[in-house]
Amino acid sequence: MGRIRHLLSHEGDADTDPSTAVGQLTRQCRALARAVSACGAGISVIDAERLGMSLATSGPRATELDGLQFTVGEGPSLEAFDLRRPVLEPDLSNGGGARWPGYAPAISELGVRSVFAFPMQVGAARLAVLALYREEAGPLPSASLNDALDFAALGVETMLTNAPNGDLIQDAEGVLDHHAEVYQAQGMVMVQLGIPLDEAMVRMRAHAYGHNIPLSRLATDIVANRTTLDGDHVDGTRPDA
Repeated sequence: MGRIRHLLSHEGDADTDPSTAVGQLTRQCRALARAVSACGAGISVIDAERLGMSLATSGPRATELDGLQFTVGEGPSLEAFDLRRPVLEPDLSNGGGARWPGYAPAISELGVRSVFAFPMQVGAARLAVLALYREEAGPLPSASLNDALDFAALGVETMLTNAPNGDLIQDAEGVLDHHAEVYQAQGMVMVQLGIPLDEAMVRMRAHAYGHNIPLSRLATDIVANRTTLDGDHVDGTRPDA
């Protein structure tokens, strides 16, 4: 862990607030991405229904990459969450297509060639998932793999340290609010189209991906009656970028 502390000592606070849990986690993501030559690193919270959202990332590109898997409903973080173990995909063009038929080609179009996810958990409690995105195909070198595991452990420590005083809960409230809004939108689509609840989520994911917007933004527009899904067609105006 000494190397990790050293890496963090060279990582500026930039636009993050080091006094908050999310600020600390963001700084950790940036340091990890730089240490392992990744194009992005992100920490996501995922609920029991496998709906997830980024809690902290190394930057805007990482936020986009992290969110894509939650829009299409498959990807390394979701798999790591389900399996409770690291998920390592060194070549998306090789095994990724069979593993994640929707996610692999979509993230490959964004220039990512390999992805790695590490569950952040304590016993049976799953706190979050740390994901790494690289533009080069190939396995993580052993030193980089150790760095990722150490950063995941540090992230768990950060989350547990901030939990008692409410900092983490406060930081995560916005994420959880988005989850609630997505579920509300899902219920509205189910009623509007007269379809099963699970199919409503499929329709929402397909529309969000097809229109290149986050699932959370689509949910906001559905709840506000700015967008209506109508069968295979969509009425309403696409949200501003």
